[in-house]
Amino acid sequence: MIIFLVFLLCFSDTGVVIVDNVWFYGDDHKIRVLETGDLVEIIELHEDTVKIKYDNAVGVILKGVLIDFKENIAEDELFVFARGYFDDGKYWNAVSLFDAFIRFFDESEYYAEVLYYHGLSYEALARHLNSPDSIPGVLFNEHYNICYYSGESYMTILEDYAESMYASKAVYCLFNIFRTSNQPWRDSIQLIQEELKMWQDFAVKYKNTDEYVLALLEIGYLNRVLFEITEDSDYRTDAAKVFQEILDKYPNSINSAQSKVNLHEIENRKKIYKY
Repeated sequence: MIIFLVFLLCFSDTGVVIVDNVWFYGDDHKIRVLETGDLVEIIELHEDTVKIKYDNAVGVILKGVLIDFKENIAEDELFVFARGYFDDGKYWNAVSLFDAFIRFFDESEYYAEVLYYHGLSYEALARHLNSPDSIPGVLFNEHYNICYYSGESYMTILEDYAESMYASKAVYCLFNIFRTSNQPWRDSIQLIQEELKMWQDFAVKYKNTDEYVLALLEIGYLNRVLFEITEDSDYRTDAAKVFQEILDKYPNSINSAQSKVNLHEIENRKKIYKY
């Protein structure tokens, strides 16, 4: 009973707007435009409308433009709408709804997946930013003049959901963030070897995941880079072995096609290191 009361208090009279450009005329005689992710206080429900309080003003909007957190289906609806925006490439809307989900449904069965897509949404947004100050959680690589996501959501997955299917996906994303933060390598053999070791450890730990083959591609790529810098033929041999493993284990796939291209380039001594 106590847990139920706490639940009601946490979600008491709160809703989130799930579409853009919702015109709201308040009792202060001012018009406001609500956007996806805006949180409102629900005062009274009617058949097709709902009376809300937003920005200290009270007014009425259509019920269909928001999700009432007290509804039993609210958690599922919010997840569906957030994922829908992500799938449609509307990443700002997706982030706004994922933010609300993370805040209000931290015990959800979907939480790890939400964190993962929250991170992917931030990564997509960061790629189109000119300044890291535009949104929180974004860093900046001054050499390439690009913004990139800090990876906070992925780190939360590893801290709280290390046994979930999203752990390997989170680590894969964090490793790519590591590369973005450290490029250009500037011929630093030590730094490239460090990243290679990371991917090798990843391939051991997450061998039975979808990301395993992606890790193999990274291992092959880094061995090629090290060969070009050092001219140590062992790196070239290791790269060829990795790409051949992909051909054997993942035939008739984009990964095998990439491996064939890499093996062809290795045979013809084509260079790929451009930093």
